[in-house]
Amino acid sequence: MRTVIDIDKELLEVAQHELGTSTMKETVNAALEEIAERAKRREAFEYWRTRDNSDLLDPEIMKHAW
Repeated sequence: MRTVIDIDKELLEVAQHELGTSTMKETVNAALEEIAERAKRREAFEYWRTRDNSDLLDPEIMKHAW
């Protein structure tokens, strides 16, 4: 999809440095991908946070995990 937007040049340069990208398109796409991945991680964290994880606190069960 093509679109015209105003982009803050300083923020773009910081994002390019952090993401290791060189073009505006590559940087915007990498930033969008990073945010999408963050949402997936948050969703997974919430899933496990709200489950019954009592086994994880049981030393007898967990002694073989490591």
